[in-house]
This record gives sequence, structure tokens and C-alpha cells, in this order.
Amino acid sequence: MIASLPMYWQPEMAHHWDLFWNAVQQRLPDLPPLTTPDALPDDWYVHWMAPELILSHTCGLPFRDRLRDRVTYVASFDYALPDTPPGFYHSVVLARRGETRDQGDMRLAYNQPDSQSGWGSTRGRPFASYLETGSHRASVSAVIEGRADVAYVDAVTWRILCLLDPTVAEALEVIDRSIPTAGLALITAIGNDPLPLRPALAEALETLPDESRAAMGGPVGITLLQNDDYLAVPIPTAPPQSRDVA
Repeated sequence: MIASLPMYWQPEMAHHWDLFWNAVQQRLPDLPPLTTPDALPDDWYVHWMAPELILSHTCGLPFRDRLRDRVTYVASFDYALPDTPPGFYHSVVLARRGETRDQGDMRLAYNQPDSQSGWGSTRGRPFASYLETGSHRASVSAVIEGRADVAYVDAVTWRILCLLDPTVAEALEVIDRSIPTAGLALITAIGNDPLPLRPALAEALETLPDESRAAMGGPVGITLLQNDDYLAVPIPTAPPQSRDVA
């Protein structure tokens, strides 16, 4: 068996994810240790579709586009984001403080083309140019450093990045937010029973101190969404081929 929770993992917060997983293992002792993101295959789809997968975490866009019929849905984390339905999330639109202008004149930094929050949430809006960075954290850095002017960043990731380094919130401001969409899906391999995992995950979260929940993007709980929640959002067109890669 293999397991990972890579989507909101930051190296500085690894201890808190390990604490959470240890609490899950206390309820399901046969679970394997977590595989850290840097130990996953370069192609995460190989990991997500592995027949030995007991649990992982994937973005809503890969789930509805490629994984929905190839994995079993377990649950979704609920981060109690303001004005957002349980289990859903949204992106914050970030620009350098005091440098807001029409987004069509701004250079976009986005993490990757199969990200709902970083790319899909732009909903086809045109930008002056496009920079693929590989991660939300790198997109934030690109805007701060002037290599891009705007980035759409998962609101949960933004919470975590502000906790890690409060100066990013001083350098950048939220100029808009996207519409809410179904949040990141917890998945297991086809044929696995998700029912034992759900209470184990929920109970483990309840044991965590507030500090750990915050480090995971919290407050955080577990909720169940429906397939239709994920399918309600269309698959976005790919980014322009004339893009830069950081």
C-alpha cells in the first residue's frame, strides 16, 4: 500500500501532516507511512492511479478530467472558507500592492495547466503573457519579484503561505476571487472501500491542536461531495503555446 497527501504539503509544515497521519494510523493500524511529495513519481498521475494506492489528494481538475472513473472518491477536506460552500474552495487573485490594473494588461503566473485553482479559475480570461511556474508558491514569488503581475492562487494555499511568511501579504494584495468550485478530492484505488477511511480521517483531525490545523490550511474538517459537484465546472482550454516556463 502507498499513501500521500501532497497538495497542501509544505516542507516547513511536514511535522503537522505527519502528526495527522499518525492519528489516522492509530485508527487504521495497517496503513503505510506517508510518501512525501519529493518522493512521488515525476508524473503524479502514475501515483494517483496506482492499484496499491490507499489514499492520496488530488486537485479537482485532474479528478474530473482524468481520474474520476479510474479511482474511488473518499471525501474532501472542508476549510471553512468565507462565502464558500462546505468542501468547496476558491482562488484569490493576487497582484503587487498598489499595482492593480486591467487584468488583460497583466502578465499571468500560474502553477500548471491541470490546476483548477491556478489555471482553470481564470475561466479563459486573456492576459498579456503567461508564465508556468510549477507551484502556487513559485507563482507568488514570480509576482513579488516582478516576473509576472498577477496570479490565481488556491485560497487555502494562500493561508498557508501567509502563515509561513507574513511578508508575502505585505507585498501582495487580493484584488479579486474566483467563483467557488468543488475542493481537492481525497481518493483511493478502484476496488478499495472508502468507508473505513472517512471516520478515521475525521476523528484524526479532531485530535489535532489548532496549530496543526492552521499549518494544514485550517480550520479543517471532512465532508462528502457528489460527482456532480466536480462535473459542474467545464474542462478549461489549455494555456497558450506561446508561454514561458520558470
